[in-house]
Amino acid sequence: MSDIIEQAKDKQFLRPLAENNYVVPAELDQFGLAQALMQNLGSTDQELRDELSYMILASGIIGGQKLQETQLEYLLDMALDEWHLFQGIGESETDTVFMRSFSNLIIAALLYNDAHQPTFTEAKVRRVKEELLRYAQEERDWRGYVKGKGWAHAMAHLADTLDECAQNHFMGVEDRKEILNVVKQLVSIKEPLEHEEDSRLANVAYRIILGKQVEDEYLSSWIDACAESLAQRQHPDYLLSSTNMRNFLRSLYFFLYWDNIASVRAIQILNLLKQHEVLYVGKQIVE
Repeated sequence: MSDIIEQAKDKQFLRPLAENNYVVPAELDQFGLAQALMQNLGSTDQELRDELSYMILASGIIGGQKLQETQLEYLLDMALDEWHLFQGIGESETDTVFMRSFSNLIIAALLYNDAHQPTFTEAKVRRVKEELLRYAQEERDWRGYVKGKGWAHAMAHLADTLDECAQNHFMGVEDRKEILNVVKQLVSIKEPLEHEEDSRLANVAYRIILGKQVEDEYLSSWIDACAESLAQRQHPDYLLSSTNMRNFLRSLYFFLYWDNIASVRAIQILNLLKQHEVLYVGKQIVE
C-alpha cells in the first residue's frame, strides 16, 4: 500500500493513465489507488487534484467499474466523512475548500455509477441526502476560480451532486422538495455567483421538472417563492442575492424553453422575470 500511496502523488506516474483515457492497468491495486487518490483532492496543485486524481478516480476507476460493491460503499463513506466533505467546514478563503468541493464530485460520480449499476441501499442514499443538505447549510466558501490554484467551485460541484442525488431511484417526492428548497437557499446567498453556478443549480430543478417528480402545484408555489427576492433588487443589501436569483430563473426558463417542456411553468417564470425587470434609461428607472 505504501508504494501505491507514493505513486498516487507522482504526476509522472499519473499522466500516462490520463493520456490513456484514464484507464488504470488491471495489475494495479485499483482500490488502494482509489483511496490514495482521495487524499490528492485537497491539493492546491490543479493538475494533480483536478486533471489527474479526480479524473482517474471518477472516470477510470469508478466509471470503469473497477471496484467491488463493498469497496464502492467504503469510498462513499470516506467521501462523506469529516476528513473529506466536512474537512474544515465553516472556514472561508482557506485551502480546505478543495477537499470539500472535490469530495462532492466523487460522491456525484458514485451516485452516477449507482444509477447504472445499483449498489447502495436506500439507507445509504438517504444518508447521502442528509449529509449533502447539512453540507449546504454549513459551507461558507463559495469561491469559483482561485488564482494560482484552479477551480474550487464548491457551489457548482454541490449542484452536480444534488442533481445525482435527486435522480436516485430511492428518492421520493418529499426528498426532491427538500432538494429544491436547498437549491433556492443556495441561489439566495449574498455573494455573486459569477462562474455559471446559476445554470448548474438550475439543472437540478430542470431535471426534477422534466421527470415530473413533484406536484405541479408545488412547483408553481416554489417558483413564486424563488421570485420573491426579485422585488428587492433596488435594496443594496439584497442586490447580489436578487441578481443570483434572476440569473437562476433565466437559466431554468431557457432549459424548459429549449426542450419545450412544462410550458405553463416556463411562462410563469417568464412573466415573473418581466414583472420584476428594471431598465435604466438615462437617470430614470423604468420597471
